Amino acid sequence: MKLVLVLFALIGLSYGISSKISHAKKLEELQRTKLGQAILNLVNLHSLVQGPIQELIETIEELIQDINNNMEDVQYKFSMRTNEHNSFIVQVSQQLQDADQDITRMIDVIDNLLIPRKDQITNRIRSLIENDEFNRKNLDEIILLRDQENQAYQQQIEEDNDAIDAVDDAISLVGSLSNPSLLQIKNFKFTLKRLSSKQWNRVNQGPMVQALLQIALNQNFADSEILKQIIDSLNEFRNQIVEAMNDLTKQEQFNQKEYLERLNQLEDEHHEFQKQINQAQVDLDVTTQKLNDCNKILIQREADRIQYQQQLDLENETYVVDTDIYNQNFNQLQIELPIAEQGLSLIKSADFSDIKI
Repeated sequence: MKLVLVLFALIGLSYGISSKISHAKKLEELQRTKLGQAILNLVNLHSLVQGPIQELIETIEELIQDINNNMEDVQYKFSMRTNEHNSFIVQVSQQLQDADQDITRMIDVIDNLLIPRKDQITNRIRSLIENDEFNRKNLDEIILLRDQENQAYQQQIEEDNDAIDAVDDAISLVGSLSNPSLLQIKNFKFTLKRLSSKQWNRVNQGPMVQALLQIALNQNFADSEILKQIIDSLNEFRNQIVEAMNDLTKQEQFNQKEYLERLNQLEDEHHEFQKQINQAQVDLDVTTQKLNDCNKILIQREADRIQYQQQLDLENETYVVDTDIYNQNFNQLQIELPIAEQGLSLIKSADFSDIKI
């Protein structure tokens, strides 16, 4: 019986020593942190004023509840921040993707549609202008040629009329040359000189008439038969000149008709060239305006893309900072919670009154 009592005494003594060692370790751990020191200061202040132990316990329990609430609040706010971050990333990423698509589409339209079309229209206008200038050159040339042809015609008609007058005078003189005087012969020779070699050779009858006239002159117009042949030949010569004049007039009328037709053709071509040039210029203006508009859109969308990328970069950087702040706060609360619980456990211990702080 005495042995049993001794054993119980030894066990009780051992438990008391172990409990004091455990409380001392808890005190040491609390003193290592600011929150633990604050709890110990609160306990010390409470012991100095000798307040009820239950109030101290309730205060520590409220602190633990505040830590738990703060942890929940930090987690909730970070969860909301994460949702906002993800939503913002999705939205701006879509805007960035849309900007990339618009940029690609604008570059394709500009490089593969508008610029080639502008070059094509510009080349067409240049070609039409060259054709129109060639048309005007042809017009000037045929006007000059027609003027030269008409002047030659007028000159030939004038010469032919002079020739007819000279032939008529010659026929009249030959008819009056029976035993001519020297003055009559002189007048006749003067009349013949009015006919140039060109006019004598203009018709087939000319050379023969000249030969007969030379014979008559040599015979001093004494042979009436030769005079008769001369008159007949001069009349034939005159008729041939008139016929040549008629042919020349017909040719002049034909040339004038061709000239007017060609003139109308060139004017029609000129008007068509001008019409096509004006239409091409309208197309060029429209295409140039579209090109300018697309370049403005391209510049704007490239600026939008830079802005969206900057927004994404800034948001990601901000979110990294917010995540670090969250981790620091949450980790701090995770550290403070067991400290507060350890302080509460220490205060609730059975021999709290024996602990020296």
